[in-house]
Amino acid sequence: MLTQFNGNLSCTVEAGQIFVIAARPIDDAERVNINFQSGKSDEADIILHLSIRFHDDIIVRNSKIEGNWGDEERDENLNELTAPNPVTPGEIFKIYILMGDDRFHIAINGHPYCTYRFRGPLSEIRSIMLMKDVQQIVQIDHRQAFPTPFPAIQFDEPFNSFTNDVPKPFLPGHVIVITAIPFGNPRGRFIIRFTENGSKRQALHFNPRFDPSYVVVRNSHTELLEFRREEEISGGFPFVLDQQFKFAIGLTENEFKFAVNGSYFESYAFRNVNQLDVLNGFKVQCVNGMQLEITNVDHMNMGVPDCEGFESYSHPEVEIF
Repeated sequence: MLTQFNGNLSCTVEAGQIFVIAARPIDDAERVNINFQSGKSDEADIILHLSIRFHDDIIVRNSKIEGNWGDEERDENLNELTAPNPVTPGEIFKIYILMGDDRFHIAINGHPYCTYRFRGPLSEIRSIMLMKDVQQIVQIDHRQAFPTPFPAIQFDEPFNSFTNDVPKPFLPGHVIVITAIPFGNPRGRFIIRFTENGSKRQALHFNPRFDPSYVVVRNSHTELLEFRREEEISGGFPFVLDQQFKFAIGLTENEFKFAVNGSYFESYAFRNVNQLDVLNGFKVQCVNGMQLEITNVDHMNMGVPDCEGFESYSHPEVEIF
């Protein structure tokens, strides 16, 4: 089954930041494209285009500025110890991209791959797109590496099915819209977790439980990493197996707010002071055969600290550009 990803970033891209992208191509993949774009439209500039071409055994680098493609780079600036294409069809790959002073520094599966000089300003990058022969998208992390790492602790957890770190603390009025499809075992479940400073401490544990209970549970960790008393959301169960949903999370000064498919869906008060200062994005865990295919994660700041009206962004017919 093919999938794709197209999402707006949480903040401006700057030198000293890192992107970590992980995905699995299909077994007979011909091409996977990764674009860093000025927006989500077809007319957007592409500041960095990585085209993994399996039949040609090469990863092509290029840019499209004002509608015009530049010269492709194929053999230029490759690390002398790397293969022209170290990505294997059917296997998860991880691409690590560091924003330097004048170029991208790209590593694949833990080994240096190449550099690519900027052909457009980093500040124009607004969104990331993955497309073509992609079976699974595991990681779209945007992190701060220099001068101060954020999150402070960065480690990979193999049980996560999706992760979306951000490089700077959230501000009140920030909204995250997740578009996804749950499938698999109806007795499974997925969990959306907001952790603190890259640690295992959960500020939010949002857990829709399908068959047989059909409830949504909210929770968080104490300082001792123990769960508090569970809170069930009383507003029904808006998630349906094999059906796409749009889930909006509004971050205010005091609480998480939730909306699904255009309708408000309760909230969860912060349990710690200055909670937004230590949140560094979210992670998804799937349990007992449930799977969650995430195709969009859109970040925006409404400029309204209490996120009034944020639920409109979760309406299925509202497009976020």
